[in-house]
Amino acid sequence: MRTVSQVFVGLLIAIALAFTVASLANIADAGDFGFSLQPGRAGDRIASVTPGSPAAKAGLRPGDSIYIQRTLAARVMVVAPRPGDRLIVHLNRPDGPLVALTATTSPPAPIGLLVIVTLTRFAFLLIAGIVAWRRGNDPAARALALFLAAYGAGIGIDLHVVPDPNLRFVPFVLVESLFALGAASALAFACSFPPPPPAGVRERLARATPAIGAIGVLLAFAHLFSAFIFGNPGIARLLLITYVVWYAAVLLVALGAFIASYRTASGAERVRMWWILMTFGIGFSGVIVILISGAVGFSQQWAGYFGFTTLFIPVGLGYTILRHRILDIGFVVNRAVVYTGVSFVVVGLFITFEWLLGHLVDRGSSTSVTLQLGGALVLGLSVRFIHSRVDRYVDDVFFRERHAAEAAVRRFAREAALITTPGELVRKTVEIAQSRMRLSACAFYARQGEAYVAMHSTFAGATAVDENDYAILEMRTWHTAVDPHDRNSALAGELAFPMMVRGELAGFLLCGEKETREAFAPDERDALGVLARDAGIALDSLRVRIVERELTSLAAEADLPNDLRARLSALLDRR
Repeated sequence: MRTVSQVFVGLLIAIALAFTVASLANIADAGDFGFSLQPGRAGDRIASVTPGSPAAKAGLRPGDSIYIQRTLAARVMVVAPRPGDRLIVHLNRPDGPLVALTATTSPPAPIGLLVIVTLTRFAFLLIAGIVAWRRGNDPAARALALFLAAYGAGIGIDLHVVPDPNLRFVPFVLVESLFALGAASALAFACSFPPPPPAGVRERLARATPAIGAIGVLLAFAHLFSAFIFGNPGIARLLLITYVVWYAAVLLVALGAFIASYRTASGAERVRMWWILMTFGIGFSGVIVILISGAVGFSQQWAGYFGFTTLFIPVGLGYTILRHRILDIGFVVNRAVVYTGVSFVVVGLFITFEWLLGHLVDRGSSTSVTLQLGGALVLGLSVRFIHSRVDRYVDDVFFRERHAAEAAVRRFAREAALITTPGELVRKTVEIAQSRMRLSACAFYARQGEAYVAMHSTFAGATAVDENDYAILEMRTWHTAVDPHDRNSALAGELAFPMMVRGELAGFLLCGEKETREAFAPDERDALGVLARDAGIALDSLRVRIVERELTSLAAEADLPNDLRARLSALLDRR
């Protein structure tokens, strides 16, 4: 069942993105018949008529009742006409005079409005892509990415993109289904971020969100098919109200889950939850107003502008992600800034060179041509040097904190050899690794007999691990860090770094996932590997020294047999 739902959602998003691309590639003009309707029991009553429009020229007036043909094409054309669409209606009664209307091109939307809609659409899809890319293995991140992708694709679909009025019904179904899917995904995100306590209300709601989403999609299908295919306004209105109630309830429950998470959070987590709560609260407020106004028949055009509150969702999420480190996307910004900086430097140098050349040398002369070719060659050969300098500078700016943490880990790895007691060595190693790398937990394992035992651990439970464990075997064989999750191991951490001493696995440093749930960067893995190696060697040296001290003390005892004393002295002299 879970696989079927995942395939359905994937196909829905893929088809929606295809329609979004088609909408961008073929921007269709909207049509206009020049009237607005107020649904009624006996036909549709004309609420307003635009002067000079096809409706005005046909003699239609506010207050007239019209009866639309009982066809899918006619019903779709009333809601989403294209220029040239021909609509035939009966005036005042079902068998009244026929009036033919041909849609004209609707006045263009203000350029500012188009810019806002386009930016909103791309902002949703951009944040969705980043979240899915960086945290695809996190259920909460997947729910957030699905919500953003569904809303972004829904906003991006042009209802007028299909020329055939009958097929123009497909974008209606897609958009409504995407918004229903987006609402359910927002609820799933609210119930799973931060991770809910087991057997709590949020945890049970998170498990129920697939069924809740399926109900919403079915309601969207039902009210659209009832209105457009079957043409039953009474049932369609009842289903629409049911759908609106479902949608508003889902959004309100999601906001309630965010409020509950905010009330139980503390510290930095509470600040992050406050921003997420404000982001979704403001973003959904306009959507709820539009839904309610549509359900009660309030058709004022300005009510649609409440939908622009959704712009606050990608803006607020982007700010929260960058400012409060829900995701670490510094590397994305790093690459963008590097290439932008290199482009600015190269273009700036080229413009400066051209300006100097124009003021110092006659244009068109052989000297000017030679200098231009030489300057272009030098500039081209210097791009690598410019790139390395800009890259180094930007890397220092964006990853200063990470580099400082790595440097601290490497520095302690060198200092570990000077610690004089095993307990302090083990405790400080775990403390440095966990605090500097922002790990959720860390453990120092050492070999004792045929098992590896945690000498110090911040995991909830750190049991001894047999030497034949899959992860242990891989570290003993290949001397590299392993992910216990991929090895069917009894270890509960994210990565285990081996402590190789004289070719044997003396122990390992087990690291839990990072507090930010980000993957370990290559330089972070390297620093932790160095720490594990040096700490393992230091622990082995301390153990040897302890044995030496014990043997020396034993050899100094007065009642020790002479032959045993001689053997101990010879053994100590071989150090």
